[in-house]
Amino acid sequence: MPGVAAPRTSSKHVTFLRIWNQGRCVRDRRVDLGWKSSLSGIERPYLVLFATLLIAVGLFGGSSRYDMMQNALIQPVAWLVAGLALAMGGAGKATYRNLRWPLLMLLALLVITILQVIPLPYALWTSLPGREPLAEIATSVGSDIARPLSMVPSRTLNALSALGIPLAALLLLAGLGTRGAYIVLAAIVLLAAANALLAILQIGSGYAEAGYLYSLTNEGTPVGIFANRNHSAVFGSLAMLVIGFLVTRSNRKAFPGSDVLLWSAFGAIFLVILVNGSRAGLLTAGIALAAAALLVVSGKPSVPSRPAGRRSSGSKRSNLARYLPGAVILFFAVGMIALFLLADRLTAFQRIVEANPLEDLRFRIVPILLDMIGTYFPLGTGLGAFEDVFRIHETPELLGPRYLNMAHNDWLQWFLETGLPGAILLVAFLGWLGYQLLRLKSRGRDYMTLGLAGFAILALASYFDYPLRTPLFQVAGVWFVCALALLARAEGRETNQDPEVVTA
Repeated sequence: MPGVAAPRTSSKHVTFLRIWNQGRCVRDRRVDLGWKSSLSGIERPYLVLFATLLIAVGLFGGSSRYDMMQNALIQPVAWLVAGLALAMGGAGKATYRNLRWPLLMLLALLVITILQVIPLPYALWTSLPGREPLAEIATSVGSDIARPLSMVPSRTLNALSALGIPLAALLLLAGLGTRGAYIVLAAIVLLAAANALLAILQIGSGYAEAGYLYSLTNEGTPVGIFANRNHSAVFGSLAMLVIGFLVTRSNRKAFPGSDVLLWSAFGAIFLVILVNGSRAGLLTAGIALAAAALLVVSGKPSVPSRPAGRRSSGSKRSNLARYLPGAVILFFAVGMIALFLLADRLTAFQRIVEANPLEDLRFRIVPILLDMIGTYFPLGTGLGAFEDVFRIHETPELLGPRYLNMAHNDWLQWFLETGLPGAILLVAFLGWLGYQLLRLKSRGRDYMTLGLAGFAILALASYFDYPLRTPLFQVAGVWFVCALALLARAEGRETNQDPEVVTA
């Protein structure tokens, strides 16, 4: 008896099955970004390295000065963490591909810095733009030794050593993988909470000297784990933004009391910023408050639409409940600012309305900075060389008992110290970051709010100061920006497809 022939499968059917199976595999590989699953899915060596770097920057990474003793501790630790994270590889191989562009840009900066300290022949370095004063000194003493491109090689060598800190942060996050996105955001909040707690202790102790971590610091102000009150306040503003993002995730499972704990930290950080006296902190805190209010509003589920003419009172109450939390945040902030103003305790506002010659100096030197950029273009002065090089161009009316160790405008100082190579690198970074923000837009307005507000805080603070020159802020900045990139690459919109986010 002849056998029964099996039904023939069409090529279209085979193609459909292949696509269906691929889709199932992708869904099965979707990463759960919850805290419990994130921590359990990360290898213990990476958690040890993560804790090591976190503790190191918290204790030793709050000062931007090159001559602080803490640098001798944190820089070797950072290079050790970076080396171990790179050697272990493993869990973060896929994330290395996701973060390849920031990693390549950081390596490019490392190469630029190395080139700045390589000795050049006498005839070559004396022909570089702006080296005339050094060439005259060399001629007068009869010296024809080789010198590097950097005007102050020792400072550039220190900058080269300090690059291990952001490199460790980036390699560590790549090792943690996609699960590390929320973990590093929580680490920023943890550091800000520790900063606020120490600042409160400094206030309670009457600003006793024992309460400060650095010998050169803003004594008499609550700086917390930082040496500079501006850096402390701006870091608090960034943490306020992250808190607003973490507590408004739509698909999340919060531990009991976690929201109360996070909002309490939010309020404590904001109060410390008000007492801190930093004008940049007050301005960036305003950005964080507005963004947090917007996150609270957009984080609430929208009310189902009803046919025209059938809107009930319950629908109106639901709409009110949606916008009420954001209004409460802004009302609380305005009320606290008004209270501090009436009590004459808002130092930052007093510094805005009162003339301060030293603070005004940062604006008076802008024309000099622009002239210096033109003088040393296209190769720059070398990373870290600003303080000594500025003395060559300092005018008599700027002389005084105090000096500028930084330009107080990190955008201009970057162009001055790195020249055209640094400018190209900065444009590449901004282009990459803009692309990530566009990807975040497709995930939802809350992600876009996080990215734009965070960039605004860092960019604005860097225009008035130099927060990213501190090791702690370098780690937090790398983690924040790279977390945006990882979140932007996560599949689907959080409102309908993303896994639960567990908030602790």
